[in-house]
Amino acid sequence: MKSLDLTSTPYIQDIQKGLLEEGLFLVKRLHLNMSKKNKPFLRMLLADKTGHLPAVYFGSRAEIDAIQNQIKESDIAKVSGIIEEYDSILQMKLLKIEKSDQENTELSRFWRRTPHDRRQLYKSLKELLNKIQNQNLKELCFSFLKDREFMKIFLEAPASRYIHHAYIGGLLEHTLHVTQLTYQYSSIFTQADRDLLIAGGFLHDIGKVDEYEFLFQIDYTSLGKLKGHTLLGYDRLKNKLQSIDLEDNLKIKIEHILLSHQGKKQWGAIEEPRFLEAYLIHAADSTDSSQFIFSNAKRRAISENDPVWSEFISYLGRDIYLG
Repeated sequence: MKSLDLTSTPYIQDIQKGLLEEGLFLVKRLHLNMSKKNKPFLRMLLADKTGHLPAVYFGSRAEIDAIQNQIKESDIAKVSGIIEEYDSILQMKLLKIEKSDQENTELSRFWRRTPHDRRQLYKSLKELLNKIQNQNLKELCFSFLKDREFMKIFLEAPASRYIHHAYIGGLLEHTLHVTQLTYQYSSIFTQADRDLLIAGGFLHDIGKVDEYEFLFQIDYTSLGKLKGHTLLGYDRLKNKLQSIDLEDNLKIKIEHILLSHQGKKQWGAIEEPRFLEAYLIHAADSTDSSQFIFSNAKRRAISENDPVWSEFISYLGRDIYLG
């Protein structure tokens, strides 16, 4: 198959019925199925940053085996095929498929990124951390900023697989929003400890750098499945605390904030918030996550002929009004 001209190769959101002469997609799913006539075929889910496209490949067993030996899930594939409607959904009947060179491929074609300048997000976050008055607590936060291995992942990582900020830079964006909210809370609820709110807002989701892998698709790491980001973050925090001279009461409060930030045990919290700052950090986390879902539903509606109501959103437990 000839090299692709990516300036003319359509994104999934722009694909129409008919012949697609060339395309470049991420292989999200690839399964061997059997037809009603007991003949093997491949069923796939192709993707780029604009959406997903189901695909099927019918061929001899030798051809199917050759494709399966060459292409795996998370590979990038060059394809051609017929776009047709099946059960009211567009799908591709593949004519050709081969593995593409991932090392020389622009990943932005396949991954959504934060719409914000990550350098500015980082600058804003650092400015907030500089407002911490307790020098030992500030040192704890800056020990993460100075950790190159941690920051390399933190600046790239998504905040979730699907629900909110599920794109490159999403964790940085979400962390900044939560920290900005907690900083504002401290001006309203003056009895709360501002230093603790700022530090807790920054640290609450640090375990997500270990929970997800996200080079070609967002998925859980083995550690993410076995421990979850709350305990993974607690592990990272405990490791840093070994070299920080933080008073015992402040240390246990920071630990509790990480363990309780998800609010309720059925939502993944190890313990539920037991003091004001822990509750406010949970509230800020929940606020930013939920506002993203509301805002994203509205953005999607604008591109889908302006429906008045969204589809049912399981995370919220309801559909939402878009008018």
